[in-house]
Amino acid sequence: MKKEIVGVLLILVFAMSFVIAADNTTTNVTYQSSSTTTTAVDTTTSADRAYKCLEDQVGTRTDLSLQDAIFVELALGYKQNADDKIESERSSSAACWPKAGCTLRDTALVGLVYNRLGKDTQEIENWIIARNATLTDLTWYLETDITKHIPASCNIKYDSTERRITIGEDMKLSGDPGICLDIIPSGYWMSIRPSCYNKIFQVSCTEDFISTLLYSKNIGETIYVSSSTHSAASLGTTSEQINAKCLKTGSGCDYEGTLWSTLFLQKTGNEISYYLPYLVALSSDNPQYFPSAFIYIIAGGEDQYNNIVQAQKQSRYWEAPGSRYNRYYDTSLAMLSLYGSSANELEGAKSYLISTQTDKGCWNNNNIRDTAFILYAGWPKDVQGAPGSGGSSTTFPCEPSKSCESLFACSNAGGNEIPGFACSGAKVCCSVKIQQQSCQAQGGIECSSDQECGGRVVSSSDGSCCLDGACTARQIEETCISSYDGVCKSTCTASTESEESGGVCSDGEKVCCVKVTTTSSGISWFWIIILLILIALVVLAIIYRDKLRVVWYKYKSNASSTPVKRQVSPPGPPSPMGRPMPMQQRPFPGMRPMGRPMPPQRTMGKPIKDNDMDETLKKLRDMSK
Repeated sequence: MKKEIVGVLLILVFAMSFVIAADNTTTNVTYQSSSTTTTAVDTTTSADRAYKCLEDQVGTRTDLSLQDAIFVELALGYKQNADDKIESERSSSAACWPKAGCTLRDTALVGLVYNRLGKDTQEIENWIIARNATLTDLTWYLETDITKHIPASCNIKYDSTERRITIGEDMKLSGDPGICLDIIPSGYWMSIRPSCYNKIFQVSCTEDFISTLLYSKNIGETIYVSSSTHSAASLGTTSEQINAKCLKTGSGCDYEGTLWSTLFLQKTGNEISYYLPYLVALSSDNPQYFPSAFIYIIAGGEDQYNNIVQAQKQSRYWEAPGSRYNRYYDTSLAMLSLYGSSANELEGAKSYLISTQTDKGCWNNNNIRDTAFILYAGWPKDVQGAPGSGGSSTTFPCEPSKSCESLFACSNAGGNEIPGFACSGAKVCCSVKIQQQSCQAQGGIECSSDQECGGRVVSSSDGSCCLDGACTARQIEETCISSYDGVCKSTCTASTESEESGGVCSDGEKVCCVKVTTTSSGISWFWIIILLILIALVVLAIIYRDKLRVVWYKYKSNASSTPVKRQVSPPGPPSPMGRPMPMQQRPFPGMRPMGRPMPPQRTMGKPIKDNDMDETLKKLRDMSK
């Protein structure tokens, strides 16, 4: 029995080692596929190949993930199998996704799909807006400025309190603004005490003026200007009120969820200005979501534009610091934000993506989500709405006399959204075509594709415009000639890169390094089930070991289940103990006292007893009865 227990333990150890080894060998190692880059790229043909590849990948599959289904319908429009997947993941109690645990991000993305297909989004909007939470952990300021930059006096009124302050020629404030406000040391604006965040502040000045709210994450950190600035003529009145919100998951604000939800709510015409302070002030804490791309779509801003274009890597792609996804996803976000502009970075990204298509025409090893997102952001096309939804094929982009803009930028330019015309992402077809100044008019210079700006980058009619700095040579890593998307380096980063032996670099001292993404999901259920089956087989083998041994002997010696007749010979001389002497001790005829013994001759005595064989034969007889 001890031997059997030891054997079982050895088998279990072997099985566990096999499971672990098998699990390790199923670790996904993904190389970023690439094809040879050409100098002249037919973007239309390449986009058509990508659309065909995506159609082929989707087909009539019923195993699409929710993420795949969402981006497929954003790119291709209505697809029966993708639509079925989305509807199957809807919560039974609310208009939110997925049913296993509704999230803001997934629900907002489904909302964008519904909007694109012409479906009613009101229930989704209501569910998202119900997640509103008041934001109280920002520091707020009130700014009042005289338009002509001349001295004036202003009255600040809140509740029943009204105080007068003076604005000097240098635009510094003086006076007593009351218990809710404090003039900051620099003298240019007033800080609002937290206990008064719910107050409405009315401002009236003796000269034409503007007023607005400023905010920062903490005192002494970067100051941001509110998206709403109000102006009034002399003795007129403006009102300022803090209304900052986030969207929460559980008891806390959900940054990524608020990004996607704000995009969706703006697309459907909801007020979103009160989410911007949260998104802007907390952007530095959440770089992994590429917040600048979202904020630029929602509210514009040269700072956000600068952040986007300066973040591009090697004039080819984007990958956010600590990205939660990958370069294809982040590049899609950047293209979504820059779509419709004349940015050089947008064209550089498109050229890079075309050069990295797989043989079939998709991206990232024919990944459905990434391919669909790239097409939706970079090469969007007309789509057919869902059957019975009233949605129909729409024109993209909107008419030449109009332009696709963020709703915020369109409103600031005095335009309105024109329904019936679709634009990529959260942009709308604006009734006015917003004209940008040239780079020269803005006092900047244009950098070539192999240069980078040493100062701020702003948008212009000529593309990206470099301000407050000079164009310098861009340090671009050489792309190695390889079947994968690799770069030439002295050494590869051990944890994230692998050396591609077939890669060729012009510098013989360098090696071709390709990015490797290794993921391991632990011991899979498949191998756990295999292990349990092995354990069960071992246990059964122990229980029925005797019968198995009989079967084994029958198989090995072709034994019959009928009784075996044994041939009995006359017994040999008795031994001193009354038993036959061992054969080697029995005298043989003709044995001589000296010299070499005669070869033994076979005797007809009783065979030597074999206990194991006897036991086996006995069991065979018993089984045959």
